[in-house]
Formats: sequence, structure tokens, C-alpha cells
Amino acid sequence: MSPPDSAPPQDVTHPGELYGFLEALTLPGGASLCFESGDGTPWPVVVMDIVQEDSLCLDVSAVREIVPRLRRGETFQLLGQVEGAMLTTQALAVNEWREQGERLQVVCDYPQAVSVIHRRQSFRAALRAGMEVAVLLRVAGEDTSYEGRLCNLSLGGCLVALPLAAAAAIKPEKAIDSIRLTFPNQRHFELPASVRHVRTDEAWTQAQAGCEFSGLSSAMERLVWYCVKEIERESARTVMHTGRPLEPSTLFQSPDAARRDVSRRRQTRSQPGGAMASRLQKVADYLNAQLVQLKSGEPVASTQLSRSTDTLLTLWQQDREALLYASACLTQESHLVQHSLMVAVRLLDLAQSRRMAPERLKAVVACALLHDLGKGMLPDALLRDETLRLEEQTQLHSHVGMILERLEECRWLDKEVVTQVIGMANERLDGSGYPAGKRGDALPELARMMAVVDVADVMTRPRPGRAAWTQREVYRHLLTQDEGFDNTWVQRYIRRFGMAPIGSLALYANGALAWVQRHDAHGTPSQVHVVLNTRNPKRRLDQPLNGNDLDQLGGLKEAVNSARYRLTPV
Repeated sequence: MSPPDSAPPQDVTHPGELYGFLEALTLPGGASLCFESGDGTPWPVVVMDIVQEDSLCLDVSAVREIVPRLRRGETFQLLGQVEGAMLTTQALAVNEWREQGERLQVVCDYPQAVSVIHRRQSFRAALRAGMEVAVLLRVAGEDTSYEGRLCNLSLGGCLVALPLAAAAAIKPEKAIDSIRLTFPNQRHFELPASVRHVRTDEAWTQAQAGCEFSGLSSAMERLVWYCVKEIERESARTVMHTGRPLEPSTLFQSPDAARRDVSRRRQTRSQPGGAMASRLQKVADYLNAQLVQLKSGEPVASTQLSRSTDTLLTLWQQDREALLYASACLTQESHLVQHSLMVAVRLLDLAQSRRMAPERLKAVVACALLHDLGKGMLPDALLRDETLRLEEQTQLHSHVGMILERLEECRWLDKEVVTQVIGMANERLDGSGYPAGKRGDALPELARMMAVVDVADVMTRPRPGRAAWTQREVYRHLLTQDEGFDNTWVQRYIRRFGMAPIGSLALYANGALAWVQRHDAHGTPSQVHVVLNTRNPKRRLDQPLNGNDLDQLGGLKEAVNSARYRLTPV
């Protein structure tokens, strides 16, 4: 009879799965020998060799007191523990003796089966390649759901692979309204859970969230345990290719219609912004992974920051206009990541126009990427509130110091650049900024430039209690707030990026709305992609235009708020 916290015994006979269990007994301390007759005392032995479907070789040098019983032909079983499971072989007997110096070894037949008892709470069934189980996380208090992929499952919880953008948005200990598992055969169910930890993989290409189930009913426990065993069974089918294969689990038999639908979605999916946006996505992935690391208490990763900055510099050199447009195309990213990318790209573009030294330029771009990441370590409620009390404002302002503290490992960064681009990005000429309230001549040129680039992008994005501003409104604000912003840098910014910056949605005299993709020498759109005419909003358009063809649109009126029209770049 199984212990109460264990699953019923499972007889394993499949060659691949059987070999996998036996191989685990070769680990130091992995096996014990127990005679079928007597008091059941386990004797530690060492499994020296396994010849699949032929024999096992055991070293009994350390327990010579059992040699007489083995020579009399008493039968025995091998016992062991493997990843939370207890296993027992069928009855075995010694067929051959081997003596090598002081070592004494015995050879017995290869067992044809093992009995396995899994500890329900500790056993985790891992999904192998090709076993796709979709996961949907609904976090309490948030409208957004996060899609992922199941990595392993147990009665206590599961491990979920997530895109880096989703992982960056989730903080440990968050309650989940539900975690929905959908198997290939379209069977699905939801479980209450909480996030215990979020970590990136070694390559920083994806993240994993450890989730703990809570308050499962008896019926739900039985369902989860059934899925655990089916995952383990399906996984065993691919361990080895010898012997008669197991029948596939019904949970992993995907309906043809669903399989065709997935294939169709993959074929039609395209990246707005083309190849440049796909390459820029790698920098966005770095930012998301860095956010996950920061939330886990880790410092800024020096090497990854350097590589991502080099990528950005290379992309700018290849095609600055394509990069400016691509930086507006990653709309699936969080506002924090979108803002960090846009500020870094525009600061790079503006600084290049001032002929900055390469080493200093790289430090400037790297700091721009990081300047707001400290906000990712603050409580979510602090960033969502429309109005903040004085102590809450102080806490919000602490994001600057928080990211500065995590930069100790980045010794290649120029400390002066770090201070100006990160430490002074929120300072103002009239002393109304934070964290130090610096004013006037205490703010060097780089800090003044960064302040303009930062605010020019922030104000085009919605925030609690305020809709996104249009480009004209942003420029008007910057030009009239010369007590806070350096008017010289405001003028340079406007001349560099124009009234309808690359990546913005432009409204033309004939009612057309078009995404601005390139400028002429005067900062006027020279290539656009028309997507809508406001006089016939039900009809969506898809028309690239450039050169003289733009005349058919009439004059450029202004850059508008794309959220108003529910449009994203193409």
C-alpha cells in the first residue's frame, strides 16, 4: 500500500523509461540492496555498470557481511530514489562474481520492470520538446493577460516559460486570478495560484515564472495529478527509441483543425517595421530581461548592456530613419520599455548630430536605455495613481537612486555620463526637478539635452489621469517652459525630428492618416504609409506613398495621437 502522500505504485516496463530510472541508480548513494527474506534492512551498494536488457553490475565491497547470503542464492531487490520517486526492482539473484584486488562485484540479470511510487507533492513532470501546453496568466487587479508555455507540472504548482515582456511586467508574490492550462487536444482548466519567482534563462532569451497552487479541491487535485501522469507518460515515449513505443496520451493529440489554425497564424504573422524592428526587438528583450533581474535583486549586467548598446549603434549607422521608425513599432512592449528605447534612439540621433566622441556616445546611449528602469522596482500602485502624497512622490523619485546603485558592475561606463544622463534626467533649470533640485549652471549640456529628449517622449504617452499629448502640444509646452528646459536644445530637437517625427501618425488635408517613415532634408515627411481616411473611418487602407505622390494627400496638418484612432504602426 502506498504512503498517503504518494501516488499508487506504477510498474514501468517500457525500455526507454526503465533504463532512465535504472541509470539514476548509478549516482553515488543512489542504490540500496534489500533481501526479500529477513528484516528488510537496506544495504548500500554501488551500481557500476548497466548493459541494457542484459545485466547489472553491483559493487558490494563496503557490505561484505551480506556476501554469504548472496552466495547462498538469496534473492534481493534494488531500491532507490529518483527526483522524488521511490523505485523498487523485481527480485534479482547473483549470476557471476568478480574480484578486482580489494573490490568485490556481482553481476545479476537486467530487471524487466521496476515499481515506482511518486511523492505527490514533490514530483514534477517535465515537458519535453514538442509537448506544447499553452498557459494564460490572469493577474489580480490587471486587465492584461500573459501568455506562456508550461515547462513542468506538479500538485504544488508549475513552471511557466514566458516572453521577456510578460515576465518584466509580473512581480513575485503576485496573486493570480487564474492560471489556465490548455492541452493540445483543447482540454483546459483553470487553477488559483500565486507567482513565487520570476527568472531569466542563461541566454536572456526567455523567462520562467514559478507558480504555486493554493486551495485546490479534491477533484481538482485528482485532475492535476492525472495531467502530471499523462505528461510523464508522453515524455517517456521520447526518452529512447528502442522497444515497443507507448501509445500517445490523448491530452497531446492535437485536432487537425487546431493544428491548421496555428500554422495559418504563424504564416500570416509579420513584424511591423520589418527587419529593422526585428533586430531592435533584441534590445527590447535585453531591457525586459534586465527588468526581471533588477526585480530579483541583481545588478545591471555589464556585458549584456554593452552588447545591446553596440547593437543600437550599429543599427543607427546602417539606416537611421529605419531605426527611428522601428522604435515606434514595438507597441507590444510595456510603456517603460517603449520609452527607454525611444529615448535611447533619439538621444543617439541628436548626439550624433553634435559629433560626440564614440566612447562617450556609447555611454550616453547605454545610460539612456537604463535611465527609467528603476521604476520597474517600485510598487505598481505607485505608478498607477493619478495623484501622489508627498511621501509617495519621494518614493517615486527614489527610482533614480535605485538604478544608480545597481550600476556598480558596469565599470566601462563613464561616471560623468551616468551622473548627467541618469542622475540629472529629471532635473530642471529652475530647480523644480528631482532628485537633488539642481538648477541653472549646475546642469551641464548633456543633462539639458537628456531632459528635453526624455520629456518630449514621455508626454506623447498616456499616463494616469492624462491622455497622450499630440506632438504640437508637446513642442508648445517645451517652448513655453524655458525656465525649466534649455530653449537651445528644444529648438535643436524640433529641427532634428520635425513637426511630424518619423514613427508618428500624420494627418493630411484630405483626411488621410499615414505613418511617417522617412524625411527629406528639411524634416518634412518624404515617405509615408497611408492606413485610414478620417472621412471614411470604416475603410482601412494600406498604401505606401513617397516623393511627388504625397501631393495627392494635400498639405500636412499635424501629427496626431494614434491611440485616438486605435492604430499601430505597420
